[in-house]
Amino acid sequence: MSGATALTADDRVVRGARWSLRFSRRALVVSSILAAVLLVLLVAALMIGEYPVTPAALIDTLRGHPPARLDEFFVLGRRLPRSLVAIVVGASLAVAGAVFQSLTRNPLASPDVIGISSGASVGAVVVMVVAHGSLAQAALGAVVGALLVAGVIALFTARSGLHGVQLILTGVALSATAMAVVDYVLTQVFVASATTAQTWLVGSLQGRGWADLVPALVALTLIVPLLVWAAPGARMMALGDSVSTSLGVRTARVRWILLAAATLLVAVAVATAGPISFIALLAPHIARRLAGATSFVAAGLVGALLLLASDLLAQNLFSAPIPVGIVTITVGGAFFLWLLWREGARRG
Repeated sequence: MSGATALTADDRVVRGARWSLRFSRRALVVSSILAAVLLVLLVAALMIGEYPVTPAALIDTLRGHPPARLDEFFVLGRRLPRSLVAIVVGASLAVAGAVFQSLTRNPLASPDVIGISSGASVGAVVVMVVAHGSLAQAALGAVVGALLVAGVIALFTARSGLHGVQLILTGVALSATAMAVVDYVLTQVFVASATTAQTWLVGSLQGRGWADLVPALVALTLIVPLLVWAAPGARMMALGDSVSTSLGVRTARVRWILLAAATLLVAVAVATAGPISFIALLAPHIARRLAGATSFVAAGLVGALLLLASDLLAQNLFSAPIPVGIVTITVGGAFFLWLLWREGARRG
C-alpha cells in the first residue's frame, strides 16, 4: 500500500519488492504507550469493585486456577467481559468518529452529532421494545436505522459534499427527529419496558457479558482491515477532492466505503451499549493532539481508554453504580467548555 502524499520528518517508509508501507514514528510511539496504559487500566478494572481481587488471585484466576469461586465469578463472569465490551465499543465509536471527521473535514462531525447514533437508537429501540427482539435482532435494527440516516445525510449533502455547515444542520435535524420517534415509541409501551430502554438510551454497560462482546468484536475485526486499506486514500482526500483525484484516488469509492464502514461500527456499538455520547467526538481530538495527525489506531485506543475509565468511575465513584453514559456526557461537556474557553482566549 503506498501513498502519494509528501513525507514529513516524522514519517517512515518500509518497502518490499512490490509494496510500501508508510507510518508515522510519533503515532507508533503514542499508540504503543496508549496500549500499555490500556492494559494497566484493564488489570485495575479486574481487581477493583465491591469484591476486591488481589494481584495473586487475579493471576491464578486468569491461569484457570481461581483461589475461590467468587474470584472466578467476579473476574471471569462479570468484570472481564464487561471491560472487554467497554474496550471494543469505545474503540469502535472513536474510530468511527475519526473517520467521519476525516471524511467531512469537520471536527464536529461525530456520529452522535450528525444523527448516525440516533438513527441506530431508533432501529434498536423499535426492535427491543416494540417487537421484543433479542440483542442480535436489535443489532440488526440498529444497522438498518444507522444506514437509513447515513443515506439521508448523503442525499441532502450530495451537492455541497460531506462537509460544511449544511452537514451539521442536516445531522442535527435528523438527530432531533430520530429522538422524537424514540420518545413517541417509549410512550406507547409499558412503564417497565420504557424505563429499561431509557437506561439503555443514556448508554450503559450494566450486565454486559460474553454474548454481548461477540457481535461488537466481530464487526470491529472485520471493518478495521478495510479502514487500513482505505486510510492512505483518506489522508489524500483531506487535501481536497480535486487534489486527491489528480493523485489517482477514486474519491467517490473511498468515501462510500469509509462512510459505510464507520456507520456499521456505530450501529453495532450502539446496539451493544446504547448511544454513549462524546466518545466518538472526544477521542479523535485527543488522538490528533497526541499523535500529531489523524490516526485511526490512536483514536481507537483513546476511545477504549476513555470508555473503560468512565465505566470504572461509573461503578465505583458513587454510592451506587450509574450508567456510563452519564460520566461520558459530563467529561465531554467539560472538554468542550474548555475548547470554547481556549478558542476565546486565542482570539482575544
